[in-house]
Amino acid sequence: MPRVAITGIGLLSSLGTNREDVWRNLVNGRCGIGDVTLFDPTGYRSRLAAQFADFDRGQHFTLLEQRRWSRCDQAAVLATREALDDAGVDVAGLDPERVGVMFGAGTSDLLRNEEFFDDVRRRGVAHGRPSEIVNFFSNTPVDVVASHFEFSGPRHCVVAACSSSTIALGYAADAIRAGTTDIVVAGGADALCRLTFSGFNALRLVDTEPCRPFDQQRGGMTIGEAAAVLVLENFDRARTRGARIYAELAGDGNSLSSYRITDSHPSGDGAIQAMRQSLADAGLAPECVDYVNAHGTSTLMNDRSECAALRAVMGSEIERVCVSSTKSCMGHLIAAAGAVEAAVCALAIRDGIAPLSANLVQPDPDCAVNIVHGNSRKMRIRAALSNSFGFGGSNSSLAFRHPEEVPTP
Repeated sequence: MPRVAITGIGLLSSLGTNREDVWRNLVNGRCGIGDVTLFDPTGYRSRLAAQFADFDRGQHFTLLEQRRWSRCDQAAVLATREALDDAGVDVAGLDPERVGVMFGAGTSDLLRNEEFFDDVRRRGVAHGRPSEIVNFFSNTPVDVVASHFEFSGPRHCVVAACSSSTIALGYAADAIRAGTTDIVVAGGADALCRLTFSGFNALRLVDTEPCRPFDQQRGGMTIGEAAAVLVLENFDRARTRGARIYAELAGDGNSLSSYRITDSHPSGDGAIQAMRQSLADAGLAPECVDYVNAHGTSTLMNDRSECAALRAVMGSEIERVCVSSTKSCMGHLIAAAGAVEAAVCALAIRDGIAPLSANLVQPDPDCAVNIVHGNSRKMRIRAALSNSFGFGGSNSSLAFRHPEEVPTP
């Protein structure tokens, strides 16, 4: 079966406006969580979120693009541009019908939609600005990216809560393996809005301090916003054109739990199924895995359920395999979470560094796995897993392999 190479990465989050700044700050344990400034958080249980680092819109976008495109659209375009440049791809030399765009998406331009309806409620419909409700579709960032770069190949928008962009990356890998595309621009983008912030506060799932995955005193998650785009292409094609390969996207697995809308089963059954499928698809045994980027939302049920699943999947290897949740530094990025964490796995493989789980002081004894904390850990990473487990029981896991590791026949 054809192998899938990751040849470009673009990143934008609360830790920085480009890939290397985000990665450096993450490895150093910097936390990008702070008070919300996009809207007034007065009255909410928590005032914290991880907002985009400031980027100069005037430098990157025309006046029309600044007016028409949402913050989510703009972040998606910036991440895509960085990923394509990083991959050394000459966009003008590509067959646009052989380039796919596959993203996970969530709220898109809901922040401006909320402002529109608030304005209409206060001043009447005649005062509402139609430009604030044009981009309400979840697929808008996908379409903006495809249109802006003039890509006309397969296009998918996955909306599956926290698993969205992880599933999209799996679809992208399938398209490369099937030979229906030469390149897929894959990932996700999601932006903060009042609805998401209010919802998690109403569910009392957010911490009043920056989130502390796996800590015994954790009080819930912290939500955030980000965009991450990976350039995927056929491994042999990438090698032939002399591209630098971060990692191989070697496998993906998916399952649907039937337990509760907001909770994982204590046994981690759906997560177990997704991870085992991902490893089987990649032809990897647990003893080959050195690092797991956990879903690690910092909620009581999720952390314990995921750790139970990891113990079941990794067996006797569990004490060796390094585990961390990078949500501790960037927050829970909802639909973009899987794409950002996939990029983190690729960078971890490139540099041989397992990033730390920040804010961890007192490990929960019910989360008995080898959590990286205190400092990031320098090590060779032969293979890594990235987990995403969304509301509604949507479970997805991706397996990555070091480009120099030879797959098992």
